[in-house]
Amino acid sequence: MAQHHEPAFCADLGKQWIDAWNSHDLERILALYSDDAEMTSDKIPLLGFDPTGTLHGKDRLRAYWSAALTRVPD
Repeated sequence: MAQHHEPAFCADLGKQWIDAWNSHDLERILALYSDDAEMTSDKIPLLGFDPTGTLHGKDRLRAYWSAALTRVPD
């Protein structure tokens, strides 16, 4: 079983994420996250989400990625 820190795993996950983002398919993007995922980004407060820059849980990620997708229509 591959370890999650192996370069091949990370490269594959990165490709999957880019492909999902480029598809503009919110469900495809969210499929890459667990229900209890945590994400930190300097863009989170800029889009009006948590001022700490950290979101917890897939529901919060759904709202964040949905807002992000509407800002980048193509």
